[in-house]
Amino acid sequence: MDMKIKAPYDLDVSCSKCSLLNKCMPAGLNSTELTRIDSLVSQRIRVKRGSDLQRFNNGQQSLNIIRTGYFKTVLSTNDGRDQVLGFHMSGDSIGLAGELSELHSCRVTALEDSTVCIVPFAHVEAIANSVNGLHSHIRHLFSLEINRENSVMLFLGSMNSQERVATFLLKLSSSHEERGFSPIDLNLKMSRYDIASYLGLKHETVSRTLARFIKSKLINLNLRELKIINLVALNSLAVDKNN
Repeated sequence: MDMKIKAPYDLDVSCSKCSLLNKCMPAGLNSTELTRIDSLVSQRIRVKRGSDLQRFNNGQQSLNIIRTGYFKTVLSTNDGRDQVLGFHMSGDSIGLAGELSELHSCRVTALEDSTVCIVPFAHVEAIANSVNGLHSHIRHLFSLEINRENSVMLFLGSMNSQERVATFLLKLSSSHEERGFSPIDLNLKMSRYDIASYLGLKHETVSRTLARFIKSKLINLNLRELKIINLVALNSLAVDKNN
């Protein structure tokens, strides 16, 4: 792994000027609070595609926030199989749930060259009393991560294959739109095998379902470039799509 370990002063963009500030930190901070926020990040690391995110704080608990790139969370089962638990993009916190629960068999792997901001909890504690809402926001980020990791159970319930794939694409579309990207032009960073693992389906089933969506003119797909053509029809296939 190629990683850059420097103080936040060496970062290209400070936290207070980052486009992801409203996802990472509480809203409505004043100028003094924004200045204090800039002291939170201890490191920014580069994680190459295919490499795992490691712990870089000498055993100290930290919040890891994706600055750029894409990751997947994978749980290795006792029988040697890998189960994809989730996919994560810019602005998401990652690794926190596994770190706090000591799930050492849970890996966070980069799906493309990525950068991650490391925020030690000790830094949060040092300025929490002088930054309104910081403690509650960190708890909120932790809750979001737990919910993301547990959401895979939704796909392993009563949904059929079409419903699972449709719901997955809609959630991906929503995540892109939240970050200011196109909700209909999606670049699938993950492989079909990863999608199948996440949805609890066979690889062949995912491929056949996507082919069916193409034939029904719901989507276009060229390698990993996916375009949603009929968002209304895709929504009609999904179950509990807003959960």
